[in-house]
Amino acid sequence: LMSVTRLLGGPPKFWVRTREKMILVIFRVFIRIGLLIESEIDETDCTIQSRSLVVVQEARKRGLSIRALKNIFGGSTNYFSIGHGEEKELFECFPHMTLGYTLPIDFSDKEVAKSLLRAEGAPYARGKSFKRANLAVRYVSEDIGFPVVVKPRTGSLSKHTTCCIKTREELEEAIKITKVISKEFIVEEHIDGNVYRITLVDGELVAACWREAPNVSGDGAHTVKELINQKNENPLRGDTDATNVTLHKIADTPRMHSMLTLQGVDLNSILEKNRKIYTHNKVVLACGADIHDITDTIHPENTAIFKRIAVACQVPLVGIDVIAKDISRPLCEQKSAILEMNSMPFIDMHHFPTSGKAYNVAGHLLDYYLRTQNKRHRQTAFPSL
Repeated sequence: LMSVTRLLGGPPKFWVRTREKMILVIFRVFIRIGLLIESEIDETDCTIQSRSLVVVQEARKRGLSIRALKNIFGGSTNYFSIGHGEEKELFECFPHMTLGYTLPIDFSDKEVAKSLLRAEGAPYARGKSFKRANLAVRYVSEDIGFPVVVKPRTGSLSKHTTCCIKTREELEEAIKITKVISKEFIVEEHIDGNVYRITLVDGELVAACWREAPNVSGDGAHTVKELINQKNENPLRGDTDATNVTLHKIADTPRMHSMLTLQGVDLNSILEKNRKIYTHNKVVLACGADIHDITDTIHPENTAIFKRIAVACQVPLVGIDVIAKDISRPLCEQKSAILEMNSMPFIDMHHFPTSGKAYNVAGHLLDYYLRTQNKRHRQTAFPSL
């Protein structure tokens, strides 16, 4: 169906609706014959992602029943059922992503994202996509210069992404790393700054946070290893590979040791008071990153940009990643860039920040879902006889 859709030059409603009905029928058949099983959700279930768990928890407060669809071996599918009244719907990850729902934009394609940002007058990093390493090397040397970032054209979570590349040798190695998972890659200018996540529901900004790379701060008495152990004792921090938690422990990895060496310390070093060191160079939560709420500090001009992007994305939930020195200042007054937009963001990070106020994004999302459900019911209801 997707091939036919492309040939016809777009996603006509007929094909979209046909595909949705086919997928829905297949899932319902699998449920009926027992290949898929609706299961009550245990909040300690490590197969359920944390971004869905916060929605499950909020739904239970409202008397809504959400159940996980699992295969016959008990494995998670990232699909769920939600019951309201006498009706039941199937969805992926979030309730508004009803089974067969087709995104209007390919959010995983970073070139598509850049085109949208250009159209909306939003800041983005200069760069181009390539398939051949030699063309990318020439582009850097003749056009944008070092430092640069190399990342797959599609995907997220910083997988196979290399930042702050300063030499041709590093560039060629980074391209090799990226091409392990993607034939096509993007080379773009490196921008220094903090990485922020802005989350919008139904076009309104509901929460924002700063993700800080894994770190510890000295107290003049404890070693780096002891400080890491203290931080890892936080009961909200799970193991690196845990999916049902938001915060993660700082793991002892070769990357951590190289980062410590660059900062002139090792695990046995006693850090002087208030000195902060980093154990990883990425802000990925699974590596032990911190989450700081900054919702109330965003400059109004930046909020207007984020709202404009959300409307252009044509989806009810969007997470926007932006890099800037200071989100409380207009983006146009500093070197900044929108890094990507995500239609299935990890909203749980706003529920469990390491500092600042927690925001109930799942509540906003369920409010939107119930509003649209009620509206749809009114539109389809038969008049009284």
